[in-house]
Amino acid sequence: MSVITPTITTDDPHAYREQMELIDSYADGVHIDFSDGVFSPANLLPIDQAWRVDDLITHAHVMYQIPLEIIDDIIDLQADLVILHIESDDVKQCLHTLGENGTRAGIALLPESTLNDIEDLNIDGLFDHILVFGGRLGSQGGSADLEQLDKIKRLKDAYPDAEIAWDGGVSVENAKQISKAGIDVLNVGGHLKNAEDPEKTYSKLVSLVS
Repeated sequence: MSVITPTITTDDPHAYREQMELIDSYADGVHIDFSDGVFSPANLLPIDQAWRVDDLITHAHVMYQIPLEIIDDIIDLQADLVILHIESDDVKQCLHTLGENGTRAGIALLPESTLNDIEDLNIDGLFDHILVFGGRLGSQGGSADLEQLDKIKRLKDAYPDAEIAWDGGVSVENAKQISKAGIDVLNVGGHLKNAEDPEKTYSKLVSLVS
């Protein structure tokens, strides 16, 4: 069984509030995207302007080149999980800092990144969540690059205790296929945000991966 987690991707604090309140009305968790405009084409809401809802399991996806510069803001958000990119300059140091703080940590892979790139960092034991990105970073409503599913078996073999997540282009048309590839968490952005009835669409997605 996979978990469906709605995603917030915005640079507007008013839209952030609206989306957070809507997601809180029908879902158990939320995945919040943050970007400095390096890994993705646009800057998103600064972390120090973000906030969480206590009853939502909160994942913070930090798409920053140098996340150590904002590590205090990341910790202050008190997310249940913080996901950093292996392509960040200081990912290992940030993972150590999060671990020392007692914050659960994960890593994310850009589409071109490989298992070898993780191994080269020597970060085993510093994370228990791996996010495979199969869409356009920092945007919503795109299509899923299902070729990225080829990475899943290798990741599960190398890190059998890690939770595997997918981000990018999830919809009612492909959610079951993505889930069956071995994905534990499916992050869903535009398909829910643009739905006529997000709650009904969320329920449909949950039923497809249950």
